[in-house]
Amino acid sequence: MEFQSFSSNSSSFNRHKAISPLKCALDCARTRLLIASVFFCFATLIIAGRLFMVTVLRDGAEPALAEQDLSKPVYMGRANITDRNGEILATTIITSSLHANCKIIQNPQAVADRILTVLPNLKRDDLIKRLSSNRRFIWIARHLTPAQRLNILRLGIPGLNFMRDERRIYPQGRLAAHVLGYTDVDNHGISGLEKSLDATLRTKAEPVQLSLDLRLQHVLKDEISKGIQEFGARGGCGVIFDVSTGEILAMTSLPDYDPNHISQTSLTEEQLFNKVTLGIYEMGSTMKIINTAMALETETVSLASKFDATHPLQVGRFKVSDFRGKNAWLNVAEIFVYSSNIGAAKMALMAGSEKQKDFMQKLGYLNAPQFELPEVGSPLLPKVWNDPAIITISYGYGLSISPLQLVTGVGTIVGGGLRKFPTLLKRQGPSPQGERVVSEKTSRIMRELMRLVVKNGTSRKANVPGYMIFAKTGTANLRLGRGYQTDKVMANFIGVLGNDYNEPRYIVYVMLDDPKRLQKTYGFNNAGWNAAPVGGKIIARMAPILGLAPSDKEAEMPDAFLRNVKF
Repeated sequence: MEFQSFSSNSSSFNRHKAISPLKCALDCARTRLLIASVFFCFATLIIAGRLFMVTVLRDGAEPALAEQDLSKPVYMGRANITDRNGEILATTIITSSLHANCKIIQNPQAVADRILTVLPNLKRDDLIKRLSSNRRFIWIARHLTPAQRLNILRLGIPGLNFMRDERRIYPQGRLAAHVLGYTDVDNHGISGLEKSLDATLRTKAEPVQLSLDLRLQHVLKDEISKGIQEFGARGGCGVIFDVSTGEILAMTSLPDYDPNHISQTSLTEEQLFNKVTLGIYEMGSTMKIINTAMALETETVSLASKFDATHPLQVGRFKVSDFRGKNAWLNVAEIFVYSSNIGAAKMALMAGSEKQKDFMQKLGYLNAPQFELPEVGSPLLPKVWNDPAIITISYGYGLSISPLQLVTGVGTIVGGGLRKFPTLLKRQGPSPQGERVVSEKTSRIMRELMRLVVKNGTSRKANVPGYMIFAKTGTANLRLGRGYQTDKVMANFIGVLGNDYNEPRYIVYVMLDDPKRLQKTYGFNNAGWNAAPVGGKIIARMAPILGLAPSDKEAEMPDAFLRNVKF
């Protein structure tokens, strides 16, 4: 019994001894399998994460730079610019821009050649060089069209991706190029209102509304373009100005450019140059408006004052003569209508330098104008304001100002005598009262004198039947070094459109740069033969747009003296 019990226990012990190594082996295998599974899961997560970064996010960049969904609405980072009636002049659109991760590009030369099949304007050598770099991000092309984007996608090149971008566009093309200016590829303002209003446009949600009227802008540019072609001019410019508010309703400078294609076009300095605000010119006889108003306002002369214009005026080495002079004693009205240099010079000498200089200062002719555009020129003043300076300034030489300054100065004189600062922004309330420069009486007399120029003087070709137009022309020889070119001129016209003698409304300014002597102008290149008829055509087209109806009967000239002057 005892032997049997021992045998039984010994058998059980042997079984346990045999099973124990097998169990240990199984447990060890399970542990190893678990460790391997954890390792493979961890490796899978790493690989999946890397694939996500490579395929979903921008190559090697942080999530913030991943390509965005072009179909989703997006805040436009630059406000629209519109004309006074809400017509869009500048806006922003969503585009795609192409970039590359050079670490993924396998064959830069082959990739470049394939990209060039879609974007042939890129430079091959430069593209290959940039693709051969070791950078994770380089720009290939900005602001692709939808068709270009699709064709790049069809190439199926690893390492090429797109980023949503914004591009500034100008639906009216060249129409208001010098006013609007343009932006760079990153939508930063470079010139024009895009530059001066850059901060406002970046932070303002509502459109910026300009004083421009798109309809008048088209008329102005169209007629000046035709005038340049008709009279063989090198260029030109023009302005339409609201006398009562100081608003610029239209402004053009030619030649111009298309701001939509600024980076793809080789532009000349002349195309980028704004003649209206940056150009500084001797204005010729249009400055006789200023001279006559100064003499009347300071009571240096009256309308009946007479001056000897029978022979040239000699002051030192300066000799002043008249173009096709009357060789007679002339009153102030005759001096103005006949555009006598001799008479204007004698009036200015009688007033003296202090009165002349003070009057120019009040009109803003001695400093750069306050204006929204960054491209603004400063006037060129005489070094010494002596008698020769007084004389030459009286008939439009010796003092160079911009067309904008001439327009606003004449607007002050004929618009009631209060100086209104010009603006390209639509007035949202009553315009500022302004500083008085001349009396209402002087203002009215100047309008009447300018009406006589349209009826009897050099602005006859600007007359439009049924409309009250007051005007003056000016022709100035262009400078060449320290002298003047005898056969090259700057011809300009400034006209005022009103309902009657007591209600001036709008100023129209036209300048033609170097118009030619033609057979149809009988060999003349004076402003009365070219700039004046262009001004008349502009007035004829703009008046109906502004709701000004023609009248069958002209109102009587208020001043009795001027009514009785015979020409």
